Amino acid sequence: MPEISLQKQCAALTDLIDAESFGEPIGDLPKQTDSGFFEEGNLFAGTWECEPGKLQLDLDLMEFCHLLKGHWVLTSESGLVTEIKAGDSWIFPNGWKGTAEVLETVRKVYFIIS
Repeated sequence: MPEISLQKQCAALTDLIDAESFGEPIGDLPKQTDSGFFEEGNLFAGTWECEPGKLQLDLDLMEFCHLLKGHWVLTSESGLVTEIKAGDSWIFPNGWKGTAEVLETVRKVYFIIS
């Protein structure tokens, strides 16, 4: 029987490790860390953090996110600007393209379907 996967106190985690970049940096590569707690086939879940900087995204996955801390601005390829602050949830749809500018270090919990 499958069991529950759990990651406690995501906002206070201290065991995040260096992660590959979520996108292509525009300018200096911002430090990115991650603590995954679930992986099964094409499904992934965890907590990710990124310091201020700007990334170019071209996503071949769908991702649900909930921002625990920080502030960033997502600008789609079509020019739609979405400002995200702590407490907000959103979905990156498969095929989303644009830029993600981290204004204050962000920490999100995520669920990815790749």
